[in-house]
Amino acid sequence: MRTQLIGKIEFDQVRLSADLDRSLEVTYAEPYDEFACGRPWKSVMLMAPGGGAGGVLADFDPRRPSAFTKAGEHLPYIQEIIRENFAMEHATFARLVALTDGVLVPHCDYVEMSTDVEKQRIAHRVHIVLSTSESAKFNETDSVYRMREGEIWAIDVTRPHSAGVIDNTRRVHLLVDLADVDDVADLFKFDADLSGNFPEANICDRPALSDAEREGILSMSSIIDEENFMQVMGLVVRKHYRNDGGPDFVWRSMNEIAERSGNSTIVKMVSDLYRHTNIVRIEGAHRK
Repeated sequence: MRTQLIGKIEFDQVRLSADLDRSLEVTYAEPYDEFACGRPWKSVMLMAPGGGAGGVLADFDPRRPSAFTKAGEHLPYIQEIIRENFAMEHATFARLVALTDGVLVPHCDYVEMSTDVEKQRIAHRVHIVLSTSESAKFNETDSVYRMREGEIWAIDVTRPHSAGVIDNTRRVHLLVDLADVDDVADLFKFDADLSGNFPEANICDRPALSDAEREGILSMSSIIDEENFMQVMGLVVRKHYRNDGGPDFVWRSMNEIAERSGNSTIVKMVSDLYRHTNIVRIEGAHRK
């Protein structure tokens, strides 16, 4: 499915708050740290093949039937949200993902989205927004938008995307990964809107980046080095969330910063990171 708003849940706020408090007691992994600029991107498995623990989706054998993990059993209301809204026979993974004061490098996903076990492979990823704020934003290609609390979004993670929280808000999303089916509507127990709905109200109104701001970003070429590389990357991504810098702003800016630096190591670091997070992952998806 392409990225779209497919539904909305009216939460029992008392029960949700209790589960979000309990979620602080479970052990989170910090997967995909090569994508994180700022505080870690944290994730905990609530449902997985075999019901066991693991940090990333590749830790599991998709041929085993999926079941709730110990962490999932610890969060009864969130477990109920999954059971009541999704066809459990097609649900492969469910995770809580928490992000605070950090941004992710724009990237594509593919490793966890395919496997040789055809009908068990993950074909669709859905975000349910449990806790958020105006400072929490999502990016796909050149668009920046907000997902509101209670909204259910299908996300096309094979397209370049990232997420960010630019203050101390704890943004918590429930991610549910769903297997391949002939009719996508069979994945949902709610009346999913699969029309491609992308409300204009969710799109962030970002002022155009000024020439002075652009030059300020590019001037980081004078200080970028191997130690602060990800901090510079994070500042560029954060600026992308605040201002419209034009097509492919993040990678275009990082390439120019690297070239201006005159440091061949930095040039290679940008090239390698882009290839790892975008090109290699897309090529891998096409080979599957």
